[in-house]
Amino acid sequence: MATILITDDRTPSRRYLATVLELNGHKVLEAESGAQALEMMRAALPDLLLVDVLMPHPGGYQLVQRLHMEPGPMLPRVVFLAPAYMASEARLLAQACGVAHLVADIDDSAALLAAVEAALSDPPPRREDAQTVEAGSDPLYPMLARLRGRVVELETANARLERSLALGAAQLEVVRSALDHEVVKRLWTEQDLTQENQRLRAESVRDPLTGLYNRRYLEESLAREESRAKRSGRPLSVMMIDIDHFKRCNDTFGHAAGDAVLRAVSRCMESLSRTEDILCRYGGEEFVLVMTNMAPANLRQRAEALRAGVPKLRIEHEQRPIGPITLSIGLAIFPDNGDNAYAVLQAADAALYRAKTSGRDRIAVGG
Repeated sequence: MATILITDDRTPSRRYLATVLELNGHKVLEAESGAQALEMMRAALPDLLLVDVLMPHPGGYQLVQRLHMEPGPMLPRVVFLAPAYMASEARLLAQACGVAHLVADIDDSAALLAAVEAALSDPPPRREDAQTVEAGSDPLYPMLARLRGRVVELETANARLERSLALGAAQLEVVRSALDHEVVKRLWTEQDLTQENQRLRAESVRDPLTGLYNRRYLEESLAREESRAKRSGRPLSVMMIDIDHFKRCNDTFGHAAGDAVLRAVSRCMESLSRTEDILCRYGGEEFVLVMTNMAPANLRQRAEALRAGVPKLRIEHEQRPIGPITLSIGLAIFPDNGDNAYAVLQAADAALYRAKTSGRDRIAVGG
């Protein structure tokens, strides 16, 4: 999961971009101006800046130039956004400030995500590698010449339009009102569709009983987290967790009581997880916790906190106490226990099996 700062003065565009990125596992920050983006960059240090070239001053070009002057050795990765009719000018601006990635149609979510992933895969740019723009070679000059030609064309068209307005102002007002109504209607429709898509997406990746992510989301996330771990060189840890003697609980107290146990254990695990962790119900009474950038000693402490915390839960069903509940836990780390994330998951599962066969209520580490 990368942290991405969207800088665009248009709220609908920001929300659309944020929705696309969040549904693909990224953390999103939003800024509506270049000045606000600069403040957020200093505070949050995002992995990627997604910036609108046509934003009012400072626009994307000026914002990146300002970042070149910020203190510190590293520059942010940047993707420029521009409408199709400004694509050639935007590429000149991108070249002028060392930006390698440009999206000329944000409605093409596949192209947007491809550009984001490509930028994230690039090594972080260094200040000493940034291009220095000299006045005589600045591509802004030919671009501005073309824009001045467009201004002349627009002024000529505007003069003709004013003459037409004098002849049919009332009719034009009716048309404008209808267009405004249609725009508002479309925005509301798009917002409703976005919310519905978010709801459907959430339902498709969440376990209905516990509210945790489901196995489908885990499988989608493992490859992404493996790629991020390889790129950053940070460890990726997997914890496989099983509720001991869960079948006995179901047989003794009933399946409704078993559901209460699953929900209570899930809430306990959530309370001991970090925001960036991925906690999933793997199936039945098994859970998987995926953690990034965690030292082996800290991983063992987290597992011990879970193992010691769950038996302290007070779980009741129909005024009957259930428990104590205990956990068996298997641990594995990438790349120590496997050369890919799926192999690490299998190693954690094998460690869990050893924990259960050696007495349960204990922790085992992948070999």
